[in-house]
Amino acid sequence: MTIKLSRTHSTAGIINSLWQSPGVSRIEIASKLGLDKSTVTKTVNHLLDIGMILEQPQIVSGKGGRPKVSLVFNPEFGVVIGVDVNSDTLKVSVVNLLGQVIYHDMLPIDTQISIDAALLNALLPCIEDIETLFPRILAIGVGVPGLVDPEKCQLQLSHSLNVRSIINFAPLFKRHVPYPVFLDNDANCGAWGELMQQCSLPYEHFLYVLLSTHHAREHYHRLGIGVGVVLNRQLFYGEQHMAGQFNSQALMRGAEPTPSVIIEEFSELAVNLCSLMSIKRIVIGGNGMSFGSELASSLRQHSDALAGSYIVKPNIEFSILGPQAAAMGAASMAWQKLLTPDLRLAESLCLPENGNVSI
Repeated sequence: MTIKLSRTHSTAGIINSLWQSPGVSRIEIASKLGLDKSTVTKTVNHLLDIGMILEQPQIVSGKGGRPKVSLVFNPEFGVVIGVDVNSDTLKVSVVNLLGQVIYHDMLPIDTQISIDAALLNALLPCIEDIETLFPRILAIGVGVPGLVDPEKCQLQLSHSLNVRSIINFAPLFKRHVPYPVFLDNDANCGAWGELMQQCSLPYEHFLYVLLSTHHAREHYHRLGIGVGVVLNRQLFYGEQHMAGQFNSQALMRGAEPTPSVIIEEFSELAVNLCSLMSIKRIVIGGNGMSFGSELASSLRQHSDALAGSYIVKPNIEFSILGPQAAAMGAASMAWQKLLTPDLRLAESLCLPENGNVSI
């Protein structure tokens, strides 16, 4: 069975409002988006008809008054797959539309072949298993370490994956996977995951710091730091999608810096950036959390050293998502890509269940 999603101008905005504010009402959506109430009602009724969302009447205390009818996503409607690519493993998370991880797996990959072949060899059988458990897959998000062009679905450079020339994943995914697939840097995916989990928090801007240490394809264990930059609750990519790429200057000058030297260098830069940009939150996550406490301490020391009554000193936190951050974030990233104004979700829902077509 396929589902037709109305592709009106307001549909993507309304679905995004439901995603960002679970339990919101029709009136609240209309007010937030500046839309006519009848427009919101028509779209919401369509989403109810196709089963994407559910109504939840709220109990009114006292006498009188009509109960507020909250709108929430139906967790049974569909799922999004998130994939975190490491040098020798894949972490796969399946997330429902309530942002809950309902399936998780870790798969070894062959380090002796190219990462594109290794990724497909491990992922395709896993997708087949997931299809037997969940009847509707909406999209797949993939997070990889390195410099990524998400618009072209290209991995341009990755030291940890030993990639020195561009890998164009778009035709590979299109050939083998019947669902929309989106690619992004793993630190950006971690930031997407934080956005998904922290919808109700008042932070509009934050840095997500992804720590990593294991690079099996190059046979060394150097501390890696990547950053997802969130401004106005949107990922900031910068020129040529290079925002958040941190390079130790000691390393660039030919030294072999210790993790402590890299942490000190990064902390000073990050705290000054937050002060300059008035960013009040830094979130630490990733696989290299053995260095997390040292990084947090260094960030706080540099923050405390700042002088001035109007200086912004960021709060230092640890991600609540743990080692699933990048995989879960990749799923959140893919879901958000479906909800851009062109509403790719509409074409995703046109696919027969279990992906029995090719695109």
